[in-house]
Amino acid sequence: IKGQTDMVQPIFISNLPFTVEEADVRSFFKDVRLVHWLKDKRGKFKGRAILLFSSKEASTSALEKSGQLLQDRAISVTVAKPELLKEGIPVLTDGSSSSSGKKISRRPEGTTHQQRHITARPEGCNVIFVSGVSKHIEDKHMEDLFKDCGEISEIRWIFDRNTGNFKQCGCVEFINEVSKLW
Repeated sequence: IKGQTDMVQPIFISNLPFTVEEADVRSFFKDVRLVHWLKDKRGKFKGRAILLFSSKEASTSALEKSGQLLQDRAISVTVAKPELLKEGIPVLTDGSSSSSGKKISRRPEGTTHQQRHITARPEGCNVIFVSGVSKHIEDKHMEDLFKDCGEISEIRWIFDRNTGNFKQCGCVEFINEVSKLW
């Protein structure tokens, strides 16, 4: 925050593991006074938080931890952007949007993030969903990747219905049940 060099700076951390707890953050960063978990429009934790520290030295020390591992993830630590703050403190909106349109809420201590568990593969399953693929992916790449899983009958790429842009995901359908993936 401009002109407030003696003030304790709120710190923005990202790339947090989805299983992180407030106790983990407090153990990793010393002298944390308050932890605000940032969530998306649906209220789901997205690996980001704003921290308030008890001293300027503690917040400065936190900035030096950028790139260090917290539960095997290299976290990013920066000074929180002004749009996430009101009068120098994180905006608590409890479901309403901040001026940036981002939802911010504080997770009660002792609660966990909602985790999606992988369900059992249905018997006879012969289709898998793939995501996060390169924009330059070709069918032959998928055929090479899944060659040991069975003969592929079809590869379907998913495109945005409005723009026609490739969504970097798709489905791979096999002739028989997928057996070598699980």
